[in-house]
Amino acid sequence: MTSASSVYCPLWVSEAGLNLDPGYCITMVRGVHPRSALLRIGVDETAIRIAPWPELVARVSALNSARSHVPSAAFVLGEYIVLVEENGYRGHSVEWNIPLSRDTEVVSVYLSPASDHQVLSLVRDGEQLAFIDGDAPEIIHADDAELAGRLIELCHDALKPWDPHEPAPEEFDDGWVDLLQVACDYLGLRPTIADFTGPTPGAAVRL
Repeated sequence: MTSASSVYCPLWVSEAGLNLDPGYCITMVRGVHPRSALLRIGVDETAIRIAPWPELVARVSALNSARSHVPSAAFVLGEYIVLVEENGYRGHSVEWNIPLSRDTEVVSVYLSPASDHQVLSLVRDGEQLAFIDGDAPEIIHADDAELAGRLIELCHDALKPWDPHEPAPEEFDDGWVDLLQVACDYLGLRPTIADFTGPTPGAAVRL
């Protein structure tokens, strides 16, 4: 769903949803067909399968070369495609975000499975417009002052306490920013578990 009035909920990437722990790369693209998105990033047409996410994950796990491949799938969310990589990073690379951002805008969020480190990139027509490092979310790398101002407000809104039982902190140093929420807030998206349960185009993607 894409209602901007509802509160963001992270359950869609949790064990109850896509089960992407401990790492992922999620790339959001407007106005591109799911199969077209996969073709833009170099997936062979014959390698694309239509299946629920757990089945796509299982297919990759069964590959002899599973360590060099990750499951990737393109889900429809309103006007957007949400390209999901489990333990991948390619959506954050120029090899993917340049062709994906052709004539449109791409927002990608990468979570490192090794360090729990998040980064966010905003790219339009091959040009990076903004970058946020999760270790220093108070610094918005963007030439456009209006865009930087909007993103810093969204980072404040997505500020979480280290202890989930504590109230939301007021200062960046006292908590952490969920950059996936920042991306969804920026685009006005409110993903739910139900959005990612049905069959969708996907493939094993080489790292």
